[in-house]
This record gives sequence, structure tokens and C-alpha cells, in this order.
Amino acid sequence: MTDTFNVTAAFDKASYNAGDTMKVTITGDDVLTQQVQTTQTETVTVSIVAADGATTTVGPVSAPVVTTTTTTTHESVKIASIVDASGRTWTVDPSGLFATAVA
Repeated sequence: MTDTFNVTAAFDKASYNAGDTMKVTITGDDVLTQQVQTTQTETVTVSIVAADGATTTVGPVSAPVVTTTTTTTHESVKIASIVDASGRTWTVDPSGLFATAVA
């Protein structure tokens, strides 16, 4: 099972004045890839014929056949939290798609 995050984050403006509300929005998704393996045993019996016409059989002989099925699922993503080196407190919207703080 692997997760590939295709997510970007961006501010809503190029710059802010002190006291402005800053907003960071995320877009994209996560692609979950899962592989499931199934094993089936294949059994065969081999018929043999000699140059003089004599016949026999060999086997049965068995071997596992492994099939791998890969599925991918696009999953929605949400902001869990924001770490701000300046100590600003960010509020994550209930949708999880954006967060705001005072500049």
C-alpha cells in the first residue's frame, strides 16, 4: 500500500499588511495504490511416448500461479495543522481545505 500525495498549498495573496487575514488553501488529492496477490495451484499430468511406441504418464506435477491485482483510489485530503515558525496561530476551516491567521 502506497500513498502518493499530489497536493499543493498557496497563499491567497502575494503579500499582506500587518493585521490582514492570511489564507492558505490546498488543492489536489492522494492516490492510494494497493496490490493484492492471489495464488492458484496449476496441476498437470504429462503423457510420454517412446520411440518404440510405449507410453506412460508423469505427474501429476504442480506449480503455484501468482496473480497480482493493482488498484488505485483517489482520496480527498485535508489540512491537519500548520506549523508557523513565527508563532502565528492558524485556524483550520472545518472543510480542511484552507486555514487562516492574522498577519
